[in-house]
Amino acid sequence: MDFIPQFKPTGTISVSPPGGTGHHGHHGHPHPMPGFPHIDFNFATATHVGFKALWIVFGLFTVGFVVSMLMALRVEKKARLFHWLSATVLGIAMISYFAMATGHGVDMVKTHWDGHAPERHILFREVYYARYIDWLFTTPLLLVSLAFLAGLSPADTVLTILFDLGMIVTGLLGGLTPARWHDGEVARWSFFAVSCAFFLGIFYVLITGGVKAAGLRPRKTRGLFYLLAGMTAVLWTAYPIVFGLTEGANKISVDAEIIAYGVLDVAAKLGFTFMLLSIHSHGDDDTYTLPDWFVSPRQGQAADGRGGYGAIRVGDE
Repeated sequence: MDFIPQFKPTGTISVSPPGGTGHHGHHGHPHPMPGFPHIDFNFATATHVGFKALWIVFGLFTVGFVVSMLMALRVEKKARLFHWLSATVLGIAMISYFAMATGHGVDMVKTHWDGHAPERHILFREVYYARYIDWLFTTPLLLVSLAFLAGLSPADTVLTILFDLGMIVTGLLGGLTPARWHDGEVARWSFFAVSCAFFLGIFYVLITGGVKAAGLRPRKTRGLFYLLAGMTAVLWTAYPIVFGLTEGANKISVDAEIIAYGVLDVAAKLGFTFMLLSIHSHGDDDTYTLPDWFVSPRQGQAADGRGGYGAIRVGDE
């Protein structure tokens, strides 16, 4: 693989056999030791292309975050739930990509350990765990937006979030699992398989409970849910494919990995949130409107000594 920089040790190591050098040849010198394996270290890292891509995606999420906040000002406070969820998703993604672009949230993981004596090849690959921290918070919020849009029951909403957390955590464990001969490969792909099982659980709930709940919504809202849920299913299916080609099997470079994940993140977050905020109606017939007590300041003094909510103060009735 041409994209992997090479590092080869220049020195040699001499080690005496256990018990000292008790066996000597005719001239009083120890017999030659069997040759130690030559270890070839390889490092797969991002180049300027990858870092440039990280900065570009960071800029896109920064613009998206600002625009989503401005869009929130165009509707009443009680209709801003989806705006706040969207702004939080984009803000977390913005911070995540800033961290990765500045060289943070990354670790070197032993990906492959191949060969036999007298020569072995050890590959270390950069794994950006910052993106998993991002997904741990943003993907549940995207699912909450879908759940509120469809009117999914609280029980099914919690279930999808639990499946999602399991999917991200096991995916992270798979990415950070170093290869220790055969056992390391088995562990990595086992975590990957469990993560995929959680992924299927998420969309099983959305297809069964979500479609049923959306059927009770107005036609425009129902159509928007079908559109966003279908788009999410297609885009999220691409993530494990990228994992398999990158952290999993190391078939493509770190730069290509950054670009692939960046495109998916922009589509799955920016695309999702702005379709939601632009198409969905945010009025009195909104699917989920925040109650007045949640968005209005406390006014007056209630009989029990606590502040009251609403436009009419206690005593002015």
